[in-house]
Amino acid sequence: MSALLLIWTVSLVLAVAAVVVMGALVLLRLVAHWRNDRHLAARKRLTPLLLTGKQIDPDQFRDIPDHVIADLSLDLMQLVRGPERAAFIASATRLGVPERLARRMRAGATRDRMNALQGIAQFDDASALGALRNALDDRDRDIRLAAAQALADKGEAFELIDLVDRLELGTGQSSRLVVSLFVSIARTRPQEIKGLVLQLNQNSEVRVAAVEALAETGDFSLVPVIAELALAARDGTEELPRYLHALGQFGHPSGAQAVRLALSSDSMAARAAAAQAAGRIGMVAAADQLAGLLADPEWWVRFRAAEALVAIGAPGLAHLRDAAERGGGAAAEVAEAILAEKGIAR
Repeated sequence: MSALLLIWTVSLVLAVAAVVVMGALVLLRLVAHWRNDRHLAARKRLTPLLLTGKQIDPDQFRDIPDHVIADLSLDLMQLVRGPERAAFIASATRLGVPERLARRMRAGATRDRMNALQGIAQFDDASALGALRNALDDRDRDIRLAAAQALADKGEAFELIDLVDRLELGTGQSSRLVVSLFVSIARTRPQEIKGLVLQLNQNSEVRVAAVEALAETGDFSLVPVIAELALAARDGTEELPRYLHALGQFGHPSGAQAVRLALSSDSMAARAAAAQAAGRIGMVAAADQLAGLLADPEWWVRFRAAEALVAIGAPGLAHLRDAAERGGGAAAEVAEAILAEKGIAR
């Protein structure tokens, strides 16, 4: 075969291959458009049936892929409220949406499993609860935590120590998510959350989250324990300002000693948290220390100290007016600003 013939043959093969590939791409595009139009038509038929709560024959939609029905259900969950929501959930349950979402939770990407979990958490039937319990063993710890939160919101009882180990709590999760979980549990079983605080070998992150959860419930019985934890916490650690914040939420005088000590902390976060707590507790005896913090190098500490002086009443206001009248410097600036913000005459 001559070189010219070889070139011509190769060119012909490449041209035919290009035509075949182009034809395949066009065909795939047409199929995708057909499937998309079919799915959109199915969504239009399903939407009014789900929203109105009409009786649905699942056999009518047996040819519709699970993901279309599941995705439509997840979308509608964001839109409906009140009685319409209850009717929608009843219709979706009859259509087998919880089972479809449960299948999605067992496989696929983490994001898809999380979306399915958020959807199935809206249902209370046996398949939904079973799927949420199974998700406690998911390979992704964020999904395990979300499943535990959903079950806790439904009043599910846990063996709490086992749950802490199972979810690997205190190893990098968002502290707010852990606190939210503990708050849900504390509504019905506060003694178990208290047990985490009192457990000496407990992870410090878990203990702090338990403290913050109890602070949100308003149970004062652990204030002395939290104050002791704050006194024992090393200066500069992350948990110290969180303990102080919890003491401020309680606003109970038995936390005053720990708060007053932290006003002199080397940590900016601790000084700011202590100043805020002092205001919430109404620590008139700490007025002089708070006044000293008006000249703190950190603006946030100065602001929290000024707010606390307003909160403790006449002695604090006297310090603010004095700082504003002296003029000049950071103390005068923050004192003037807070008095103006609160509409208090100098």
